[in-house]
Amino acid sequence: MQTQGNNPYAPPAAIVEDEQNWQQDGQYIPGGRTVSAGRGVSWFGMGWEFFKQSPLGWIVLLIVFGVLWMVVSMIPLVNLLAIVLFPVLNGGVMIACENQRRNGSLAIGDLFAGFQQKFGPLAILGLISFGVMLVSMIPVIAIMGFGFASALMGGQQIDPSMIMGMMGSFGLAMLLMVVISMLMYSALWFAPALITLQNLSPVEAIKASFAGCWKNFLAGLVYFITATILMILGAIPLGLGLLVVLPMLMVSIYAGYRDIYIEE
Repeated sequence: MQTQGNNPYAPPAAIVEDEQNWQQDGQYIPGGRTVSAGRGVSWFGMGWEFFKQSPLGWIVLLIVFGVLWMVVSMIPLVNLLAIVLFPVLNGGVMIACENQRRNGSLAIGDLFAGFQQKFGPLAILGLISFGVMLVSMIPVIAIMGFGFASALMGGQQIDPSMIMGMMGSFGLAMLLMVVISMLMYSALWFAPALITLQNLSPVEAIKASFAGCWKNFLAGLVYFITATILMILGAIPLGLGLLVVLPMLMVSIYAGYRDIYIEE
């Protein structure tokens, strides 16, 4: 497969996933398998291939996804449901990718297939992620609160040493937040695909997603570096490149799922 001219969003040709492989069905690998680090780039190769098949469709799907998400997020009280809505929409994206792989065309209506087919499990996944997020904030808040309390104990005036102490507590809290976020995203990254496409329960999907992500830590690291570079490139031309990069990012999650959990 060759890159498309000078398009900066086209992935390197040397490690793009072979089209004949990802077009085949395969058997599910419980817990996933370990793939090479370079596969983290090839997942965007499938994203590019899917986008090329239906560029307008993917742009429309992206806009509908974004508008729906923003509307829900901006309505008071209703915005609390956004954390539940997100995995349901992601499940729809995974179904859209699966159907495009099988049929060669994108159906924009598949974005809402998660509501029709797997709303219960996907909503439960959203509630679990919301609960985990709240619980994960407790140690962060505790560390920061302890730092401020220690610095201000005894009603003493704030001096440079106290400020340094508060900064140290803040830095430790931020480090802990990064670690917790990595663990949480590892558990949730492939879960919508595993629920919608493999009929796993939310808990089973979380376990399988976590296992697959940590078996492929290097591929994930390469993936996120590549995603960051593509996002920067996409933002340069007035952000218009994101209309290409973001659909590729959506499909790349499906591609990672196929690569790690499906024996072809």
